[in-house]
Amino acid sequence: MSLVITGASGAFGRMAAEQLLGRIAPAELVLVSRTPAALSEFAARGAQVRFGDFDQPESLREAFRGADKLLLISTLDVGERRRRQHRIAIEAAMAARVRHVIYTSSVGIHPRSPAFVIEDHLFTEEALRRSGLAFTFLRDAQYAEVITTMIAPPAVASGEWYSSAGEGCMAFVSKQDCVASAVAVLTTPGHEGAVYEITGPELLTFADCARLAAEVSGRPIRFVNVSHEVMQARFDAAGVPRRHIEGSVHQAAGAWGSEEMMSYERGIREGYFAVASHHVKLLTGHPARSLREVFLATRAALPV
Repeated sequence: MSLVITGASGAFGRMAAEQLLGRIAPAELVLVSRTPAALSEFAARGAQVRFGDFDQPESLREAFRGADKLLLISTLDVGERRRRQHRIAIEAAMAARVRHVIYTSSVGIHPRSPAFVIEDHLFTEEALRRSGLAFTFLRDAQYAEVITTMIAPPAVASGEWYSSAGEGCMAFVSKQDCVASAVAVLTTPGHEGAVYEITGPELLTFADCARLAAEVSGRPIRFVNVSHEVMQARFDAAGVPRRHIEGSVHQAAGAWGSEEMMSYERGIREGYFAVASHHVKLLTGHPARSLREVFLATRAALPV
């Protein structure tokens, strides 16, 4: 059996590789990356490291050679480039005769969702359904660590948490639980055709997030619910580009433009992401970590 991980030099891929090395023979693990040298420590432990670039179809066909199961970690760029890359990866998996593709998708899959990112995941899920390959979809909620280490710290520092998500909610999930769920699917049988909602244990609003941040940091935070237009103006004032530029990463927004983030908040506000499940426990045997637990584990990211 050969298990292949795409984007293996990224955070998710590295975490998955580390867990897999504790479960399977190192020679059965294939790590695919545009920068194989970044995975030298895994190669030294016996894993196979191969070059593969989502923008170079022939490299993926060779990288996927001999794979039984493939963990397709969604790429970063929101929009046309991501859809093109995912199509190339699926075609390469078909050419390499991969048996089973596990794809990291998103909660909130709905054809009418206003969130730009959902179009990418809808496209990829449908492409996999049509491919003839066995598939499993891991529909991850927004990472709890995004809340605790990226959104909360400036709110703690300023004493104000702004959002246009209103009373919309989401069951924020720890990245560790997303990785553990993926590893469980990779290493156990019977997941072909399954769709798992990988979420935290409870639905929370951003006001709840602000309350938890205040509680853990010991500093007061005023939650400010604003209109779509006001939130957009705040992003503009911060210099965040309206649309993501392919291949770029903004210091504050990452691989997202403000209109993409605003569409995500609108999706939360309108209820498309209000999904909570016990699928983490179903797959891993342990309950999903709560947002409070993740706040406590990452407390060092908050201002003192």
